[in-house]
Amino acid sequence: MDRSPSARADRTTPPGDQVPDWATTVLAARELDPSALEGGTLSVAGFDGTRAAVSWAVDRAFITPVMGNDTLKKDRRDGRRDCLRQRLRQLAAEAPSTSRTDVLGALAAAEDQLGSKGGRRRIVVATDGLTNTGCADLRSAGFDGTAEIKAAVERCRKTGELPDLTGAEVTLVGIGHAARGEAPSSPQTAWLATFWTRMCDATGASSCEVAATARVRRAGKNTRVGETEAEVTFPAVAEQQSGRSTTITLPGSVLFATDSGELSRSAQSALDDAALRINDLDPVSVAVSGHTDSRGSEQHGRQLSLARARAVRSALTERGITVASVRGYSDDRPRCTPEYHDGVPDYAAMACNRRVEITVTVRR
Repeated sequence: MDRSPSARADRTTPPGDQVPDWATTVLAARELDPSALEGGTLSVAGFDGTRAAVSWAVDRAFITPVMGNDTLKKDRRDGRRDCLRQRLRQLAAEAPSTSRTDVLGALAAAEDQLGSKGGRRRIVVATDGLTNTGCADLRSAGFDGTAEIKAAVERCRKTGELPDLTGAEVTLVGIGHAARGEAPSSPQTAWLATFWTRMCDATGASSCEVAATARVRRAGKNTRVGETEAEVTFPAVAEQQSGRSTTITLPGSVLFATDSGELSRSAQSALDDAALRINDLDPVSVAVSGHTDSRGSEQHGRQLSLARARAVRSALTERGITVASVRGYSDDRPRCTPEYHDGVPDYAAMACNRRVEITVTVRR
């Protein structure tokens, strides 16, 4: 269970805010109800930013099969479930020893705990999967495209941070659900789930299940956290003024799924905000332009960037805004350069260049 600062509320969290309930999230994972564990052994640990801090609060406890009639079995299983939920909540409340999160280190520690003996082996990790140490650091991630994910997996392979989970079943729950900070959009959450699925696949696990869902609870009073950590920031809407023109920039990952010209559901709030801002400016004219990074052919880039610009125009038209022109520039007008450093791709720069710009011209 992730007990790092991003996975828990702190003293700045208003009482009553919805925060992840990691104990209930774990117990809701497939086949993790105590009744399904009977006849096996169970270990439970909390982790944060270093593998050395993984502490096994429950160390290879044998779960004896429940005997008796149906009523007695139900009572005893309910008691076990309540006991495990209480222990999990105690773990979640423990102060982290350091900032950040080491999900790969936690997986490696779990594999050590399971050992190499025969039988079914299963690892369940409750984590937001965001503020990671080492090769899985996402602080500069563009959250758009599989090339960035592939490069991260290869980086982790080269640094030796990928654990060997051959034959183990791995489940990650709560991905993207931080207790504090900005929440990712739907396309960004899908990217994050793909990121951890590919990382898990690279460990040799027999199965990898990544769930971007979490049970929630209301934050209590005076919640404290021992460490702070830098939040992962997601691409956000930006605005820049020059003379009579104001350019509103919407990142591609906020509006579209990878390589798609169809607006995502999560794009609607960003477009609502953009429309309100355009009306506030009292425009004379509005122009929309689409932009991509330099990967892929020029023809595909122009088609995709134009399709995205047209999709935004349609959305603005639905909100009562007249768009005078749309253009698809592909990678002709990069916002962040260079995209490559000595042949190595800069994915943050690429994500910066994948965008739609709304240029609003106003009266003097």
